[in-house]
Amino acid sequence: MDDATQGLNELLSWSTDFNSSAYNLAGSLAAALLGVALIFVIWALAMKKENAKSHLIAWLVCVIFTLLFIINK
Repeated sequence: MDDATQGLNELLSWSTDFNSSAYNLAGSLAAALLGVALIFVIWALAMKKENAKSHLIAWLVCVIFTLLFIINK
């Protein structure tokens, strides 16, 4: 029984470290993707594309969700 408890404690430690690493990576990855997407949104607005305003609104919604994700970490 002690072996099982020790194994579960090791697994808990590993999963906690993995979870914090994944959250750190996810925030950086989301910021990079939003930065790249912003280039295309600005390009669509500058070229007066048909759906440029909807692209901007969608990008802003993604920024809000990303910030909420990072803040709730």
